[in-house]
Amino acid sequence: MSSEWEPRTRLDRWFKTLSNVILGLSVFLFALVVVMNGWEAAARFFFSASSIYTVEISLVLASVVYFVGYAHLLHEDEDVRMAYFVRKLSVRNRRLIDAFNEAATVVFFGVLAYGCWGYLTLTSGIPHVLFPFHQGYVALPAMVGAVICLLMSLKRLSAEAAKLLDGRGKATQDQASTSHTKA
Repeated sequence: MSSEWEPRTRLDRWFKTLSNVILGLSVFLFALVVVMNGWEAAARFFFSASSIYTVEISLVLASVVYFVGYAHLLHEDEDVRMAYFVRKLSVRNRRLIDAFNEAATVVFFGVLAYGCWGYLTLTSGIPHVLFPFHQGYVALPAMVGAVICLLMSLKRLSAEAAKLLDGRGKATQDQASTSHTKA
């Protein structure tokens, strides 16, 4: 699913648009975090003053960049793989590993979303120390990112399952054609 890949269905176009929006948002928020951290460092160095508000907002924005930005990496197939070892395997084994990897990714983001939801509900009655909202809402970036990544990884899992099943169909067709040729 590299950036050269053209979406074929409405769902593919929706995921591509979502991925591009996430990329733009992540770049903007990352630049904002860099500016805020630079401001904070300059204020500490030159004025011996610090703002807990700047630090807290910067942490929340950085978590948005991290958790939501990973969905773009999933869509563009830019996550980390051990390609050196995987290339040495047969196509069938590579597909099995890819399908297992995608299933494990779905489980990971499902557990992360569930855990974030639990944290949000557990701390939703506790007021935030600095801001006029509840403490649990600091888990929202991780939960939103986990849900978006879960959707992306479910799409990837379905594509890998289709490749795996298609490979089985081709293997049985190849076996049938070779058995007819030998007979």
